[in-house]
Amino acid sequence: MRLKVLVLKEWAELFRIKMVLFGCTFMPLFMGGFAGYMVWQGRGLPPEGQAALFNAALLYFLILPVMIPVTLAVYSVVGEKEQGTLEPLLATPLSDLELFLGKSIVAVVPAVLLTWGVFGLFLIFASQVIPGGVPEGVLSLPWLLSIFALSPLMALFAALVAMIISSRSTDSRAAYQFAGLAVVPSLVPLIVYSARLTAVDLKFVGIEGGILLVLNAVLLFLGVKIFQREEILIRWK
Repeated sequence: MRLKVLVLKEWAELFRIKMVLFGCTFMPLFMGGFAGYMVWQGRGLPPEGQAALFNAALLYFLILPVMIPVTLAVYSVVGEKEQGTLEPLLATPLSDLELFLGKSIVAVVPAVLLTWGVFGLFLIFASQVIPGGVPEGVLSLPWLLSIFALSPLMALFAALVAMIISSRSTDSRAAYQFAGLAVVPSLVPLIVYSARLTAVDLKFVGIEGGILLVLNAVLLFLGVKIFQREEILIRWK
């Protein structure tokens, strides 16, 4: 219950900030629109060409769930400190685990929902502009698992990395720059798929999913250890 109250409070505060709201809406619309533009450009190509473009467009939906949480998670600590809203929160009976996990959830859920929502709009658009609809065999089980199962894991990884950096930083600009490291997991399938080093298959999805699960568990453990509210308050006075 306390975690739910924290998450709802954080969302109410975050989405009143224009910069955060803009960052969470512009990027999904831009990436989804660019993916749609790629598909639209290839509507006159033979089926093989359309399928190749569609596959390339799907890669954007592996980047989205990593980029969005960075904005939210970085602001959640160092940004709140600069706004003067962090101290009252740190003074509550919430444990360090509840605070760290709650702020991570605040960043992950919107990222995943926006990714899935924009992906749905992309599919509707693609089915209308591509002659004959979405190319057969493109939306395979590995691709669907990549978008619907890997995206929450990648979003959590990005949020945890950004939270750790934010909790150790005293300047929001520096925190945003270092938090760019959180995009690393999205670059792995992007490079592998685009370079055609392997097909989008269940084995690769399973391996990356397992790696992300382990990394997320380690990052959560380290993040809670690092997230010491007393030290944060003293260091930033």
